[in-house]
Amino acid sequence: MSTRPASSLQQRGSVGRARAPTEATKVKKILEHRDRDRERESESGTSVLSIRTPFDLFHLKMLPARMKQCGFLALLLAVALCCGNVRAGDENDNKQSTATEPTETTTVPTTPAWMPYLVAGDTANANTSVLCKTCNCNKDTATFDCTEVKLNSTTSFPAEAWQSLNATGLMAKKIILKSTGLQRVIRFPAMNVTVLDLSFNDIETIESQCFIELAQLEVLDLSHNRLRTDTLTPDIFEGHYSPEFFEPLIKLRELRLGSNQMHSLNPDLFENLPALEVLSLELNTFKVIDSQAETAISGIAALVSLDLSYMELEDIPTYLFHTPRGLRYLNLTGNLLKEVPAALRRSEGLTWLSLDENPITSIVMGNEFPVMKNLTYLSMSYMPVLSVIGRGAMRGLVSLQELHLTNNPHLGILHQDAFARNDTDNPERLDWPPVRRLFLHNNALKYLDAQMLVQWDAMEVIDIRVNPWSCDCTNRWVVSTLLPIIERTTPAILNNIVCDSPPQMQGISMIDLEHQHTKLRCLDKAGNNPSNDGALLMGLLIGVLVAIPLTAAIWCIYKRGCFGLFARPGPASYSRAFYSRTTLNEEF
Repeated sequence: MSTRPASSLQQRGSVGRARAPTEATKVKKILEHRDRDRERESESGTSVLSIRTPFDLFHLKMLPARMKQCGFLALLLAVALCCGNVRAGDENDNKQSTATEPTETTTVPTTPAWMPYLVAGDTANANTSVLCKTCNCNKDTATFDCTEVKLNSTTSFPAEAWQSLNATGLMAKKIILKSTGLQRVIRFPAMNVTVLDLSFNDIETIESQCFIELAQLEVLDLSHNRLRTDTLTPDIFEGHYSPEFFEPLIKLRELRLGSNQMHSLNPDLFENLPALEVLSLELNTFKVIDSQAETAISGIAALVSLDLSYMELEDIPTYLFHTPRGLRYLNLTGNLLKEVPAALRRSEGLTWLSLDENPITSIVMGNEFPVMKNLTYLSMSYMPVLSVIGRGAMRGLVSLQELHLTNNPHLGILHQDAFARNDTDNPERLDWPPVRRLFLHNNALKYLDAQMLVQWDAMEVIDIRVNPWSCDCTNRWVVSTLLPIIERTTPAILNNIVCDSPPQMQGISMIDLEHQHTKLRCLDKAGNNPSNDGALLMGLLIGVLVAIPLTAAIWCIYKRGCFGLFARPGPASYSRAFYSRTTLNEEF
């Protein structure tokens, strides 16, 4: 570090003190010149630029640099303003374009595709649609009805025709195309239809995804057509689908396919119908439910009602009802079943069952009904060969409330223990189902046991008409107890309850016997009614009393030879008997 001599520092300090007054004087002069210039500007009204002082000269030198800074700032401000104007212009252009679009559509209208299906002149009334000129359109019920109207085409209406209904104000919720001669059904447009009836036509083919736009469809009737197994495919019932989104016909709950030409079912037929509850397949001659049909039916998880009537079925697959645990109604009428189906063991939730018109001969132990705790209704009527319902045949029907055993011409035995079962809590105690409606008319029943059911007086309907009842002591309770209950609850069905045996009581009304308080007597070992013994004994007594005096009188007359009628012949009578005249030839 270099050092300076002290003498030089002293000299510099003295010079600084000598210069200080001079600089102060200069500043004072500059301020005086500035004040003088301001006075001149105020007097003359003009600006005077003075550069005579060092202060003014400094400001003059700094002016170009400030101007450069201001210019740069001005340039940036201009660029920002230009960008803002460009954006504003684009927005204005967009607003103008959107504002002018409605004007362009209104000024250049396009003709809707459904316009040709409207009658010119009045588009406000639903009857202006061409479809409504042919069929019946009802706005109040939102119904389009074309029943028994023979259409010009065998193909269903095109989408534009259906859209014309919406254009005229008819938002149809129910469409009926019944008995119109349709053979082919094409795709429907988007509509709010909930019920679609296409029954009683000649439909053979249905277009793929035919009902995809009917998102509100609940009931579809395709019965009584010509649909076959190979033409009724799963793609008919497909809904909207994409790799990320799948929407089947989620509201279709009832499908009627009865009386077609099907012998089986596609195993995946109902895969697009997750809400299907009611399925009708009646009058399709399946004869056998094969593995494909079994897969299709058993895969309907939400199934509640199944109609398999008149399909000529000889048996029901054992596990057909295993998956649809919610099944409540099962119709097996008019098949070829010869015994109670074993598949019923897996239909635990069943509440309604019909076995009418099946060739079942008897229901006895070993072929009895399985335990069905929820079954409340059972019908076994019009069964041509049913003759016996034996002990324990219906003991598993613990909740049965209504029983129809009618029009079975050979049903003559209804065992007194057909319904009785041992109580689960106390095996020594018997229990019976709570039957409230019992129909036994038009059978071959002769006797009805009082212990077959209990609480007869709590029943709502008891129908025992048109049976060959035996009017003896076994049915004494029927006359004294059961008929008054029937007369109190349902007097309209008291007719045709008459005696068929014994012969002397044949044709007598049992209700008359009840009114007369007649006590029926038991038959003897020979099957005769002891009520006739008194008359027989009285007749014998009278005969004896009459025969005794008559016999005595005849004896007396005989002894006395009254009027010679009974006199004994004498010796002369006998001697003359040995002699006779000879003929002329004998004399020679």
